[in-house]
Amino acid sequence: MELKDERIRQILSVSGDESDWRADLERLERGDTTLTRQSAGESAIKAVQRLLVFLGYSTASSGAFLIDGDFGRGTNRGVAQFQFENALNPKVTRRSLCYPCSFQTARSKITFVPDVKLDLPTLEKMIEIALETIATNKIPFGDFNDALFHLNSLYKGRALDCRQILERYGAAVNRAVETIRAEKGVKIQPQWVLAIIKQETSGIARPRFEQHKLSKLNAASPNAPLSELRVQSMSLGLGQIMGFNHQRVGAPSAEAMLYSPMEDQVLYVARFIASKREVVAKAAPTLSDFETMARFYNGPAYAKHFYHERLQRWFREFQHLQQA
Repeated sequence: MELKDERIRQILSVSGDESDWRADLERLERGDTTLTRQSAGESAIKAVQRLLVFLGYSTASSGAFLIDGDFGRGTNRGVAQFQFENALNPKVTRRSLCYPCSFQTARSKITFVPDVKLDLPTLEKMIEIALETIATNKIPFGDFNDALFHLNSLYKGRALDCRQILERYGAAVNRAVETIRAEKGVKIQPQWVLAIIKQETSGIARPRFEQHKLSKLNAASPNAPLSELRVQSMSLGLGQIMGFNHQRVGAPSAEAMLYSPMEDQVLYVARFIASKREVVAKAAPTLSDFETMARFYNGPAYAKHFYHERLQRWFREFQHLQQA
């Protein structure tokens, strides 16, 4: 395994933190195949989870991209999905990965996914593909440095405040609203895009996989590449837009959305909300406008999460920061 490659070391751990994972992975490299879901060390699992997240696989049974050192059912599913998509484990079937379920039963039925091992061929293939993605710049989260920023932020449980979001993405938001004006003749107040980013991700791209969506998409398209259906089943980017909406935001595929640079991910948010032209044009929206946007973006149960109130708060905060 290319454990000496500096880029792989940066993916596997926060700089300088290689305390225990290296020994576990080198033990695996020497032929010890005991690094199973039950026996692998916490640091080694965190390293593998970081690698899975970098490659675009969810690691939590809830579908979240989580780095917690627990080789639980979600990380097991991520490894199994990777093995299936790369023909590494004949015991993992498409049927087991796309088990029938609903939103309510997806987590309880995750046991349909067989237990898998962290074997050497799997890790070698993960590292090989990671190096290929770096070489071709086909990287989740955009380019390599952006990927490390978001990966390390997920690892540390970091979130950006409004000022940090404005500093990091403000220029891209301004370019996005100008693009929408040119494309569609729609005026969007930049605070709408910024407020959505704050509410959905706090500026840290954190995809989320929805098992029930994958099961449904697979039932409708059983011969489609599972990798594309898997990404269509994720909420992606800074705005948590579902991958099956890729055409709506101008991306050729869900995988293209996943690999888009941050500039495009900001643009996708603007394109997604442009259909609410009467609302997004307003520099002084009313509570009713925030309710309209909350219903559109978060669904009919938005009020249970106080989504409209939070949007209003973030909108006004960004407005204050931009006027200061």
